[in-house]
Amino acid sequence: MDKKSKLLSTTSNWLERFCKPSIVEGIIGDLEEAFYENIENKGAFRAKAIHLFQVIGFLRPRFRRRSKHSNFEAMIRNYLIATIRNLSKNKFYATINIFGLAIGMAAGFMILQYVYHEFTYDSFIENKENIYRVQTNRYNQGELSTQWAAGAAGAGNLLHRDFPEVVEFVNLTSSRAQISYDQKYFELTHPYYAGANFFEFFSIPLLRGVDSTALKEPMTVVLSESLATKIFGKADPMGKIIKMNDATDFKVTGVFPDFPERSHMKFDLLYSFESFVNFTSDQARTGWNWDGFLNYVKLHPNTDPSILSEKFDPWLTELIGEEDQRNFRIELVLQPLPKIHLTSNYRAEIKPTGDEKTTFFLLIIGLFVLFIAWINYVNLTTARALSRAKEVGIRKVMGSHRGQLITQFLFESFFLNIVSFATAALIVLLVFPTFNAFVGKSVSYTWPDSPVFWLGLGGVFVLGLILSGFYPAFVLSNFKPIAVLKGKFASSSSGNNLRKGLVTFQFLASVVLITGTFVVYKQMNYLQSQDLGVSIDQTMVIKTPSFRSDSVMAIKDAVFKNRMETDPAITGYTSSSAVPGRTPDWNAGGIRLLTQDESLANQYRVIGANANFLDFYDLEIVEGRGFDETFGSEGVNVLFNEAAIEQIGFKEAEEALNKKILFWGDTFNIVGVVKNYRQESPKQAYDAMIFRYFPNTSGYYSVKINTANMQDAVVNMQSHWESAFDNKVFDFFFLDDFYNEQYQAEVKFGSIFGLFAILAILVACLGLFGLASYITSLRSKEVGVRKVLGASIRQLLRLLTWDFIKLVGISIIIAAPLSWWLMDNWLAGFENRIPLGVGVFLIPAITIVMIAISTVAFHTFKTARLNPADTLHDE
Repeated sequence: MDKKSKLLSTTSNWLERFCKPSIVEGIIGDLEEAFYENIENKGAFRAKAIHLFQVIGFLRPRFRRRSKHSNFEAMIRNYLIATIRNLSKNKFYATINIFGLAIGMAAGFMILQYVYHEFTYDSFIENKENIYRVQTNRYNQGELSTQWAAGAAGAGNLLHRDFPEVVEFVNLTSSRAQISYDQKYFELTHPYYAGANFFEFFSIPLLRGVDSTALKEPMTVVLSESLATKIFGKADPMGKIIKMNDATDFKVTGVFPDFPERSHMKFDLLYSFESFVNFTSDQARTGWNWDGFLNYVKLHPNTDPSILSEKFDPWLTELIGEEDQRNFRIELVLQPLPKIHLTSNYRAEIKPTGDEKTTFFLLIIGLFVLFIAWINYVNLTTARALSRAKEVGIRKVMGSHRGQLITQFLFESFFLNIVSFATAALIVLLVFPTFNAFVGKSVSYTWPDSPVFWLGLGGVFVLGLILSGFYPAFVLSNFKPIAVLKGKFASSSSGNNLRKGLVTFQFLASVVLITGTFVVYKQMNYLQSQDLGVSIDQTMVIKTPSFRSDSVMAIKDAVFKNRMETDPAITGYTSSSAVPGRTPDWNAGGIRLLTQDESLANQYRVIGANANFLDFYDLEIVEGRGFDETFGSEGVNVLFNEAAIEQIGFKEAEEALNKKILFWGDTFNIVGVVKNYRQESPKQAYDAMIFRYFPNTSGYYSVKINTANMQDAVVNMQSHWESAFDNKVFDFFFLDDFYNEQYQAEVKFGSIFGLFAILAILVACLGLFGLASYITSLRSKEVGVRKVLGASIRQLLRLLTWDFIKLVGISIIIAAPLSWWLMDNWLAGFENRIPLGVGVFLIPAITIVMIAISTVAFHTFKTARLNPADTLHDE
């Protein structure tokens, strides 16, 4: 076969497959004849080109053969045209539906991805399902006194020794040391000591160094990638020496990647745990009365953690002794690694954790907004059924089956949901960065990368499509053509009842959200308006530096204090081991009166402070005196607060004066009682606290500044700092900001709650606005007749709004107990809380009634003012 014949054969095959059988033979013959004629007149090359162009010209829809799919394509095209015509004809209702659904979908997506983010912490760690943190609870005389995230030193080690179910363990403890390199000091936020197997245990590959040996030897350190870059720039950090507290050399043996935000762990650097043992004692491996150690264990894959936990109490009794375990019981709890972020908020957490209850609340809010949007669609579509009744009747008369009509209306629902989804995606793209900042997440908080999330989101979308599409489709397709075309059709009572039920649900959800927002706002207002009993205004707090010896620190400390005394903007200063706003790090157990039995010993929070600490913070002495250096030997005296006096067994504060206590083997004298104050936020009960005297305690300098220009005050303070401490890190904060950080989680929750409550109400009002518009238009003739019979505008307004107000009233009645239960459950986490009185529910109820009346008022007033001559002229 020559090239000409081969070309004709190929193009003929194309045309036979594509073109209608009735015309294909003629087309092929004509093209073949023209091809040979062009060869003679224009040459072979041009003839082939012209032939190909002619063949392509016949590959058009008008010449296409009918296939088994052509009817389906025509049907889809017809559905699309009908859908677009219907939306164009009813732009007002289409707009309400699209934007209502879009807002609901966008809100739902942002809440769902926030919830997903919170529930997937530590998901990057291999074998995470078998890793548990050993959390320690300590009891005194049967009462829970302290819950530690970082608990007993020996917990992990001894569990691994005595239980074959524990195949591996690793422990960590925090450090407050400062580091330097080449006379430059660096600020650390999360320095820890870690066991040699840390990186292998959590399957974290080092960027530099060997996972198994990097932390094996004493005086070795592994840096985070960001800290290594900060210290050494682009230079290789391996083998370099950094100094701890200007005294101890540590060799850099590795670099690890920065931990992702979605982890309950965060570290600047990790010193080898062997270094800590060298600094202290072997009790760091085995001690039971030394807390502050994070213990992680890896269980055998077939181990049931609940069965293993049941063995701990008898094991501890045998290990510690029956009497000690009875009086000072230790309880070990296995925390699954993936659940730590949302279910743990104990002493010595590595970083702030989330809250499972709050996250579930937000998930419910997101689903509420989404369901309200779908309910709007169902309500508006079914309410407007009358306007499409004749269309359905004619289609049925022309031969359409019910199944075809259901398919058409489902297609309309699908099309509208797709348009809404696209609009929602655009909204999310625009507001996603703002939303991230609003919920307090960093820029690394990005789109979920898990197929499970997107499959779940797709499932929610499909579910919404089914819920919002099937019912309207069945309602619309069920019309009887004879009744419709005779004009005798009326909406069914069951359909009306369903619409009323859906509207009631919308406003029930709105009432719950408004009540929740109101309660959160009132609770936060209540907490922040409490008398703290401590002065935190105009206070700058600076973290004290570390030196190789106490004598060096004392000299530097004196220079710094002398500089502050010469600054007229500084009205006072003090030093202490803790400042208001957090639980003191120093937790001491085994403290009792010298006359008491050991079984009555208890745990206390301890603050080391100098003589003017109480005056500086305006703390009140209720009995006795504060620290006073003129008395001499203040180091053997202590102060108790009222909660501590009660805990140790005195009914009145004066009874405690000059009583002796035993504190870790030493005897101290109680010389004063401090009035209870809010060391932590009013969310918590007053802690039992002891104050010990240290003239040069390390931890924090607190400075009162008497100036409105804080920026200049910071500059001056830094100058004083550098004159005393050279280039040590100047790490400071303002105490009021620090104290208010305790409310951050609740403020964030209230803000998110309020935002999505507004969105839910907006979507509900959009639907109510459209529904009111349509229903009042249907009643225009009734209004005309009533006006002719003498009804006033006020009577007509009452008539048209009463049905809506009645539904809102029902929603309020149902929502009140539900709101009370939900918010009482949330408030249970606060030691000090507002009472849930009638006013808490009355104000949101009045608000939602006013919103509903305002929403329907425009259409009802417009309908009530219609001229009867205009509405009844065709009757």
